[in-house]
Amino acid sequence: MDDRELLQVLQKNPENGMRLVMKEYTGLCYYIVKQKLADFSAEEIEECVSDVFLAFYHQYTAIDLERGSIKGFLAVLSRRKAVDRWRKLAGKETLPLQEEITAADTLEQQEDRQILLDAVRALGDPDGKILLLKYYFGYPSKMIAEVYGLQENTVNQKIRRSLAKVKAILEGGVCHEG
Repeated sequence: MDDRELLQVLQKNPENGMRLVMKEYTGLCYYIVKQKLADFSAEEIEECVSDVFLAFYHQYTAIDLERGSIKGFLAVLSRRKAVDRWRKLAGKETLPLQEEITAADTLEQQEDRQILLDAVRALGDPDGKILLLKYYFGYPSKMIAEVYGLQENTVNQKIRRSLAKVKAILEGGVCHEG
């Protein structure tokens, strides 16, 4: 079943639609949440995943399939809910993350995202891909190290250097290998 059909099921029969969404994407959401909340109990992780699906139920009408997918929408929700919960559980001062994902992102936000993505792509391989795996997909450094056959501390060093290079690119500076 593709995303368009799944959204139609959600509109016609929300209970059945949510059952299908949960069947298809619980593993993904659980994986993302667990990466962020690894230091907390399984109950906290499961409760956070439940919060993800509740938020999805209230916001699925905002999904624009021309700009993204249900999988991407749920991945973003999972990361946001997990970070919010981590801040709450860790006793950190919370800065409210945007609670809703709206289909009407401003043109300025879209341009900012594109500029950032272009700067990351300018790094080339593997540095650009390592940054995407770390910050977009939420992979831990250890997993990235396994993918590239590197030591975890080498991956962390590449991430630090790559972030500095992206900053230099965004500030209009020239990026030299150091």
